[in-house]
Amino acid sequence: MKAITAKAVDAFRSVPAYQRYRYAIIALSCLLFLGPTAILPGLAGNTDLCGKLCMRRFYLYFPGMNWDDLWMHVSVALIGVIAFFAIITFTFFFGRIWCSFICPVGGFAELVSRSLNDRWKIEYRSLPQVQIRYGYLGVYLVLMPSLGISACTLCNFITVPRFVEALSGGITGLAFLFSTVGLANLSLLFLLGFFASKGRAYCQFLCPIGAIDALVNRLGARFPFTYHIRVDKQRCTGCNACAHGCMCGAIKMVDRVAVVDQLSCMSCHECVDLCDWNAIEWTPAARNKTPKRVKRGVQIHPEPQWQAIEIRPRTPTKTPTKTPTVNWARVANGVIFTSVATVIAVTAWMN
Repeated sequence: MKAITAKAVDAFRSVPAYQRYRYAIIALSCLLFLGPTAILPGLAGNTDLCGKLCMRRFYLYFPGMNWDDLWMHVSVALIGVIAFFAIITFTFFFGRIWCSFICPVGGFAELVSRSLNDRWKIEYRSLPQVQIRYGYLGVYLVLMPSLGISACTLCNFITVPRFVEALSGGITGLAFLFSTVGLANLSLLFLLGFFASKGRAYCQFLCPIGAIDALVNRLGARFPFTYHIRVDKQRCTGCNACAHGCMCGAIKMVDRVAVVDQLSCMSCHECVDLCDWNAIEWTPAARNKTPKRVKRGVQIHPEPQWQAIEIRPRTPTKTPTKTPTVNWARVANGVIFTSVATVIAVTAWMN
């Protein structure tokens, strides 16, 4: 028992102080939003994050939908709509703080995943997550509603609160988890949450709020006065520590320099904690502070050039004898886009 306790204490001490602070905020958020202590939903007369608190339904497209229908959806979930726009506004200026620090749904899955042994984890970070995420977003926004499939079918904003409720002995939570939809969602929670490396696969692939939030994050990172995860290319040594530790797989090494994909970055600051050379920070693009730290304990003065947007390397010229390769990600996106556009056009013509 002492050995297990000592091991747990050592593991806790190995976590950077900033990440411990982030985990504490996530745990507090779970207490405020989930289970028997769901204080914040209770203030709105809810027991969970559905109904008037839902942030995931008002922008769905339904066949024959008009502006009156949109306003009806907004009025039904007005608190959720206000929260949604508050989140994306904050993201524009400061990065995806909601997703990485506050969201009780993705945060709960991450906390459970971080507490499990890595040998049980499934690695998803190498998958083409941008293509999967926005392909699914198109299906979620248009195709599922057009086919009469409820947006609640694959919603972790229902599953996680019900799961926590079931753990506390709640009958409603148990009834949901043993239903067909509940079992399907529970499987996704385990596969893309608890047993996913870093616990954020559902957030990266299937969360519509995360997908929209990522687009705003990419837009906000283009402005020099906003705070986002940025890299100083001159400081980066290409050690790959940030890319290996990034919980979202948002960092790639291009010509031995770290490049951050703002469509996947969750602003969790883990890469900042891992970089010994201070080459990556959550910062605006331009600052006027001297001296500048290059390595911990070493001071120099040149102003760093922080960059947040991916600069794609020049593609080498292909020889005419080689057969061109098929970019299947673009093919899949083209098929999804064409299908969604066809559904909208046909339903609009029929009505």
